[in-house]
Amino acid sequence: MPSNKRHDQMPPSKSLAHPILSWLCTVPYTVTFILILVVCHPFHLLAAQFGTNAHKWALDIMNWMIVTNIRVLTGATYRVRGTPCLPSDRSAILVSNHQSMYDIPMLMWVCRRRHVGFIAKRELGRWIPSISLALRRLGSVLIDRGDAVQAVRDIEAFGRTKHDLRQVAAIFPEGTRAKDGTLKRFKATGLQALVRSMPGAMLQPVAIHGNWELLRYNFWPVPFGTRIELEFLDPIDPSTYSDRDLTGEVEGRIRAALEK
Repeated sequence: MPSNKRHDQMPPSKSLAHPILSWLCTVPYTVTFILILVVCHPFHLLAAQFGTNAHKWALDIMNWMIVTNIRVLTGATYRVRGTPCLPSDRSAILVSNHQSMYDIPMLMWVCRRRHVGFIAKRELGRWIPSISLALRRLGSVLIDRGDAVQAVRDIEAFGRTKHDLRQVAAIFPEGTRAKDGTLKRFKATGLQALVRSMPGAMLQPVAIHGNWELLRYNFWPVPFGTRIELEFLDPIDPSTYSDRDLTGEVEGRIRAALEK
């Protein structure tokens, strides 16, 4: 289990801290990452024939491989602060800022004891080995961001399913990645639709630190020595807030954690 030791968040650097190591590690890291997705794909297809639990087990292994590849071949430190509050006897909503495509496998690995589904853009459901398959078949929802009305309907149907199954629905209310690590304003519509469709669900805010650094140069190179932290904040009971106040409360807590 990753250490819960707290560390100070360093401001983003304007240049590579370890340029030689970054360039040396970029090719083996990138090749290994692609191989993980490609090699795991047939195992996902096979595991899916034995049901959802078997497919989730295969996905958990792949997420571990992705996280391990980041830690070993990019020299990243990966830490978890706090404990996810995702009770097994009720549904839950995981709300996080969004910095990188690696947010999903990292969150899923830490929360692997629960079945977590994500709200993702429709484009991710095609052509990406392993990942597209998992998003389509393991309880996530793919929305068309160009059709806001239908997107809300899809989110509500997704939330009702997660609520009935007592599973976890995850959402990035920024709507898109913050590529420079700066938190964007939360879009209330999707989060409010999810909360309405999951009455009684516990809401778990998460602040992700440093993940954006891995992709700040678009793989050319992958910075060496990135410090990544997943910080699980105090859970929130949505029933004690109005829709508008809830969005502000969640965003405020995550923003305060990132600025600390």
